[in-house]
Parts: sequence; C-alpha cells; structure tokens
Amino acid sequence: MSSPHLTIPPDEHRLLLTHLLPPRPRSEEAAFVFCQVQLTNGEMEFCFLETYLVASEEFNSRSLYGIELTDTCKAKVIKRAHDLGASLLELHSHPRASTVEFSASDRHGFEDFVPHVWWRLKKKPYAAVVVGPGNFDSLYWTTNAKSPDGILELQVGDRRLTPTGLTIKHWDLAYGF
Repeated sequence: MSSPHLTIPPDEHRLLLTHLLPPRPRSEEAAFVFCQVQLTNGEMEFCFLETYLVASEEFNSRSLYGIELTDTCKAKVIKRAHDLGASLLELHSHPRASTVEFSASDRHGFEDFVPHVWWRLKKKPYAAVVVGPGNFDSLYWTTNAKSPDGILELQVGDRRLTPTGLTIKHWDLAYGF
C-alpha cells in the first residue's frame, strides 16, 4: 500500500503553485484545498473539490519567513469545508528554501489549529503542504489531532509527486518525545 495522496487536476496544481510561488516573492503565501477523503484500491485519497487562495488582506502578518492568518480567514475556510462536508488541506510557501520542511513556527501552529479544525469538522482528516521552488513537504492527520500520521503524496494527472519527508523524519527530535 502506498502513501495517502491528494489527487489534484494539473490546472489546479499550476494555479496553486503560481499563487504560492510568484516570480519575485515578497512574503510567504497561503491557500486551502477542500477535499473528499475516500479509500480507493486500499489507498487513502484526498480528492480535490475546490481551491481557496488567501488574499493579502487575510493575513495579520506575513514576511518571507512566516505568516499569520486572520481569525476571519480561518473561520471562513472552516465554514466552507463544513458546508461542503469536506476535509481541509492547508498550503503555504517557503519561497526561499532550497530543501523544504515545515518550520518550528509552522509546527507550533499545528498544535492549536489542527485540533480546532478536527473539532469543528467532526474529526475529518486534515492535511498540510509546504512548497518551495524545487520541492515540497506534507503531513496528514487521520487518527490523532496532536501528531501527524505521515506524509501525503500528490497525484497530478499521471505524475505522482513525493514530498521531502523531512518534517515527519524530524518530528520527534523537534518536540523531544
């Protein structure tokens, strides 16, 4: 059995990358994907429904090395996921990283946000992706809101993209467990 994956149309994947990694980035960017999660041939599949690109006014703060979304933005995407009966997948960029993994501040944000989303969406799976110019990393939560279950691959058309896996590899080291 292979890793769980997000199936996303190539055009939507390009749209996300264009938003998250502009030619001359001035800050990190963010987006969300709403998904239906299902088992397909024994594999967990996050099936793309729609995209939400976070607008500049929906950040409390942002720089090339961190972002903070407004409470209004977070509430809006959680409500949309609820209305769709969907799982939520967050994406953001590390536009200057040569090898991508979630930062310590990203991981700290998961401590509050993932349990909150799980509570609001009745324990639907949650996933996160961070992209850089040459690679990406990902995590997904299905059994416990406090720690990720593993990495999420991307299925873009007929291409299967594999994350760096650095965050899950270093998870215990980062938290001292």
